[in-house]
Amino acid sequence: MVKHRKRVSLIGILQHPRGGWDTEDYAACGARGCFSESSSAKIQKEEKGREDREKRRDIIFRETSGRGHGAVLDLAEFAYEINNLSRASTLFLCGPQYGEHLQQSLRRATAERGFVPVKLKGANEIMEKQFELYESMQSDNIPSEDARFILPLNTKTAITTKWNARELMHLYSMAQRMSVPNEVKKTIDRMYDLAAKEAPLLMKDRTNNLEVLAWLPSSQLFAKENLAMERIIKKYSQNKSNVVLMDASGKGVMTKEEIETAVNTRDEALLSIFKHYHMTFLANMSLASFHQATRQRTWDQAVQALPNAITRGNYITPKSIKGTKYENQYKELNEMSIEFVRNKLNYKESLGVIPHSLEVYDIIHVNGWNGMHSIGKRTCTEAQWEIRKIAKSMAKSIKEYDPNLGQFAVPQGVIYGKCPEKNPCGKCFPKNGKKFIPK
Repeated sequence: MVKHRKRVSLIGILQHPRGGWDTEDYAACGARGCFSESSSAKIQKEEKGREDREKRRDIIFRETSGRGHGAVLDLAEFAYEINNLSRASTLFLCGPQYGEHLQQSLRRATAERGFVPVKLKGANEIMEKQFELYESMQSDNIPSEDARFILPLNTKTAITTKWNARELMHLYSMAQRMSVPNEVKKTIDRMYDLAAKEAPLLMKDRTNNLEVLAWLPSSQLFAKENLAMERIIKKYSQNKSNVVLMDASGKGVMTKEEIETAVNTRDEALLSIFKHYHMTFLANMSLASFHQATRQRTWDQAVQALPNAITRGNYITPKSIKGTKYENQYKELNEMSIEFVRNKLNYKESLGVIPHSLEVYDIIHVNGWNGMHSIGKRTCTEAQWEIRKIAKSMAKSIKEYDPNLGQFAVPQGVIYGKCPEKNPCGKCFPKNGKKFIPK
């Protein structure tokens, strides 16, 4: 297998070459503008000529972001292009909700980069078998989006990702505190080092700017355990449904007429009230689907910790594999890889062997707008089959909870009145002229 080395490149920072604004100016001058009658632009011009500019910057950061005023850190931006990192790394990157990403999709591209090897006896041999089965299934017309379920988390991929300084500090702190494989930690450390080189005073550890309670909590797939999550799973997963509506509120906030007017006339004032419907679901899914779900940044999520999911040991088998000559091999390799990791949970590097088929539980909170927008996207026939199944179950629960809101928990083509996809399936607007009414 060809070796593809990882490359973490800082490809963009917020600056203005003509105006002389550097990476730290936006935060430093913006912070000064909070205490001055002058605009930040005027302050920036004055600060440029001062001999003690660096010292003054250090002081303003110490007295603002250094005391926990995180908004100052939001004014610095860092964009990265990362090549040949592991899928475990991208799962970690997609946890915090304020990161922004465009990732190579294993639905559309193949895993030809191979995997990140580890120094753990037996691990690389299992990952080689996972890739061999993946390639065999692909060559025999098993869809790529299904064949990928057997691939390990150490599968190499590529991502373009952007962070403000506050959330980059959050990501960095997580990498130090969570039980992540070395490859994941090295990815995050490199990102942080590149940002610190461009903005050393802004990115300085001042204790209060690394206060965990000050960040919007991220889902923590790589936590050692999540006891509350396990209790919730035990309480609600007795239902055989793929998705359980745990809690809901907001019913009756808007009338049927107001909801219909909001959507049909695109009235954003009315649409803003959709955000005050609240629905919380518990859903079980493969890591392959969780990777898609966690990039839905407008969903609030809490995920089952990997060690707990590994102990449970369940995995998802796509329908396209069931009943084929590959089913037994797929089953045996899943069980072998999960058992391997279960016996070596004390070794963080073993996590890279976990197949994307591993089942995890995810608590998903959506508001009324998401009940229309994200579910509209995910119930479209272009969506991946597993996430589409989950979205349909969520839509069914919304319809049962509030039929007025639920009438718009339908595929995007129905909501928009037109299909935005390149190759429409025709179900939303069939040739017979009868509008599609989802069940």
